Amino acid sequence: MTREMILPRPRRPITLLIAAFGLILSVGTAGATPLSSAQILSQFNAVVFGNFSNSSDVQGRAVVGGNVSAGAGFNQAPGSAAASSFSGLMVYGNETGSNSFSINGSLTILGSNSASVNLNAGGSVFVGAGNSGTINGNGGAVAASINGNNTGQITLNSGGAVRINGNTGNVSVNGGTGLIYTGSVTGSLNMNNGATATQAASAGITPPALPDFNSTFKAPLTALSTQLAGQSANSTVRVSGSSITFNAAPNASGIAVFDINTSLFMANSTVTINLDGATSVIINVNVDSCVDVTCAYSFLNSVNFSNPTSYADEVLWNFVNATGITFSNEFGGTVLAPLAAVSNSSPIDGTVVANSFSGSGELHSYPFTGGLPGGTVATPEPGGLLTFGIALAGLGAIRYRRRKR
Repeated sequence: MTREMILPRPRRPITLLIAAFGLILSVGTAGATPLSSAQILSQFNAVVFGNFSNSSDVQGRAVVGGNVSAGAGFNQAPGSAAASSFSGLMVYGNETGSNSFSINGSLTILGSNSASVNLNAGGSVFVGAGNSGTINGNGGAVAASINGNNTGQITLNSGGAVRINGNTGNVSVNGGTGLIYTGSVTGSLNMNNGATATQAASAGITPPALPDFNSTFKAPLTALSTQLAGQSANSTVRVSGSSITFNAAPNASGIAVFDINTSLFMANSTVTINLDGATSVIINVNVDSCVDVTCAYSFLNSVNFSNPTSYADEVLWNFVNATGITFSNEFGGTVLAPLAAVSNSSPIDGTVVANSFSGSGELHSYPFTGGLPGGTVATPEPGGLLTFGIALAGLGAIRYRRRKR
């Protein structure tokens, strides 16, 4: 049997209206050049509000609001990602794992580092607290700044400069200017090819002027999710046996909008997306199998997405109410899930925005190139953040009362 229809609008909690009202009040500009939501999606392969752990590569740029406990490669193949003033990997918390990862470009860790880090293309590394891990600079001169105690190993194989505030562990510099440090030497210093080690009253480290994470990343992307959830569907989904086909019907701006429930994805089904001239496809997804306030969904292994890379940069999946999402097969398109703990065991072809992330599959860099209905959401003013917080608090409280009823 074949059926084709514009799916009825999924039932959304009234709390979304309250969140939308609060978020609209919070939206504004902070500073002269705030990042819009479109700019964030074009520059980053992963934006994670809380903690991050992954045993596979993130091919593009990543920013993490919490701690990184496991990682592989970062920014190795950014593809068509827009140029950015941000590091290839930027961690607002700590690098807490004893794992090893590599990065092309610069690395910024505001907290401490205990991992083994390989910088493959020169650049710089900043650690805001102590370093007990291993930092290796390869393929170019590296500027390494440890704004705390170094008890680990720093090796710059291609020259560069090291500055350390605190007692040093082991430092080896082959060429470049060498080391400036404060305190006494507790480890070994190996300076070669003109590099020198100098003890000084101050190492002269200036911490990077990073923007506030919540106002720069979390607030505008959460607001974007709410904004997109309010768009009316203009496109149809066709279900024929085990085939699920998204037929885009773009408006004059080239934007197609779908509204679906997760119950649409049946076992042993194949999902196809027909762009039909659309340059931007927004798919609002509602988890309709919630238990109390938990709205978690796992895509079945038997659900297959046809040619996901063919539309990855033009499709945005907005998981409106999801608190948890698990991807089992290769998935194409930007994943906007600001409330969710996201995990994957297969590649995701597109940017991932999540409350937290723990995966074992690669994140492939396919920056979102489509337009966003109603424009883009920019960073809110600091005063608006209070409204933003009140709105989210109200969202949680009212959703809880609704579930209890």
